[in-house]
Amino acid sequence: MSAPAGKTVVLVGATSGIGRHAALRLAADGHRLFLIGRDSARAAALAGELPQATVIAADVSVRSGVEKVAKEISAATDRIDVLVNNAGVMTPTRQVSAEGIELNFAVHHLAPWSATALLLPLIPSGGRIVNVNSEGHRSPMRGGVVRIDPDRLEDGPAEFDPFLTYSRTKLANLLFSYELQRRRPDLGVVAIHPGVVRTDLGRQFPRIQVAAIHAFALSARRGAEPVVRLAVGPDRPTGYYDRFTQVRSSTISYDEELARRVWTATEMLRPEFNVNNSPT
Repeated sequence: MSAPAGKTVVLVGATSGIGRHAALRLAADGHRLFLIGRDSARAAALAGELPQATVIAADVSVRSGVEKVAKEISAATDRIDVLVNNAGVMTPTRQVSAEGIELNFAVHHLAPWSATALLLPLIPSGGRIVNVNSEGHRSPMRGGVVRIDPDRLEDGPAEFDPFLTYSRTKLANLLFSYELQRRRPDLGVVAIHPGVVRTDLGRQFPRIQVAAIHAFALSARRGAEPVVRLAVGPDRPTGYYDRFTQVRSSTISYDEELARRVWTATEMLRPEFNVNNSPT
């Protein structure tokens, strides 16, 4: 059961999959929505379906895209109750953003970092930040150990491994989530694994691999349910959730020294973060 309607929610990654179904549910419940998506055609289609929402087409894998989002939202409202960072990607080969940064890292770590940083002045004490994460942060699909070297933050293995790269960037996002909560205890910062969900995230992979995963995966609508609950539900969630249940994440994700070093290394790439940059 959701809290009373009327929250202002920014949902990044809203035009397909989990994000689209979350947007539909939040709109039906009467919340004021700012919906962000990279694909302009999908953004236009969603705007037609939800005329009461503000839909912004922007590529959040690059700084200019996040800056565009922050500028348009800041011009339209002086308060955000909930920020949901949901944009995701998974590629079978190494790809880079328009800034030349490995795409998983740009989307899963730098995009939530910058979106949170630039929108933080609009998020009051008691506001929520929901980062859509993954159980993949513990171990890649093919097995192995997930590690991060803050001195080589963007660099993965010499030979690109799509599953390990995905896991490393989700661990980076989780370390960021915990460190932000420590620095801003007045906010509710939560990371969530929504389940293994049938989306187009892995659309570039061979069909047989995608079909094997989708055979036991949840629908995107069901994947959106815990995201909506954590975003606007009556509780003030913090920590890490496997769908609706708060659970312990991987041991390394609680390494506070590592989290601080990752934070500092990320500031070298995107120096816009000011944890005190908030209204009352």
